Amino acid sequence: MTMESTEINTELFENLGKLFYAVAAADRNLHEDETLRLKREIEKFWKPKFPEAPYSMAYYIWHAFELARRSDTTAEQAYEDFVVYFKQSTEEFPEEVKNLILDTANAIAKAYADKNKSELILLAKLQLLFNN
Repeated sequence: MTMESTEINTELFENLGKLFYAVAAADRNLHEDETLRLKREIEKFWKPKFPEAPYSMAYYIWHAFELARRSDTTAEQAYEDFVVYFKQSTEEFPEEVKNLILDTANAIAKAYADKNKSELILLAKLQLLFNN
């Protein structure tokens, strides 16, 4: 399945929002630079990949990110929610989507004072999850 043929799946994008929140909050500090980077990544890379509904997709990612932030969800819980979804829905993650997720997660982690230990651990876990 290519990204162009992927239907807009709100649950997929909500779980991506949780994952990106987990990366940004991995060090227990959510920095404005990280949230701004997520917004830029969505505009620059995600919307063009999902042209059939770019604003819906962006809304679901951002809404889930903000919901996790406002509810004081831990990075660990947000990541685990993503892992559960990923394992139940591997067909939603062609290689192109996985690469875009990894690129976005790395960009968020580098946005504030480069990557720290917590973020590096989470990124490594994500890489392993995708390679299994």
